[in-house]
Amino acid sequence: MAELMAGTSPPMVVLRPGDRVLIALTEDAPPEELQEFTAQLRRSFPTVSFTVIGGIAGLGVQAGGDSG
Repeated sequence: MAELMAGTSPPMVVLRPGDRVLIALTEDAPPEELQEFTAQLRRSFPTVSFTVIGGIAGLGVQAGGDSG
């Protein structure tokens, strides 16, 4: 955690085949922009599933079981 506090480099996210990613935007974006953004992500990471939604005021996450 100290390296994050030092500000030397941002954390890197590693995406693996089969990962599912939810991107929740706080502002509403036109549907065409959301579709293009999602398409760009899918082209860049073809084995990862992306869901992009806009206009989110809050997000609740329910604990799940161990997926392996």
